[in-house]
Amino acid sequence: MAKLVKLREWVGATFESRISIRTAQSWCDLGYLPGAQKIGKLWFIDPEIQANTTGNHLVDEVLRHES
Repeated sequence: MAKLVKLREWVGATFESRISIRTAQSWCDLGYLPGAQKIGKLWFIDPEIQANTTGNHLVDEVLRHES
């Protein structure tokens, strides 16, 4: 497992702060961000899992089960 990154840092690096942190938190709550983990009250992202996703839920499920 790669080092976890705080959600705020990941949003800044990925979206150049074009989305709010609240939007990203909602995506985590809804399960839209693979590799998101809530520890205490903070959300963290596993960049390794994020890098290995296609954005298509069905394709990601197939690829995850093939490995």
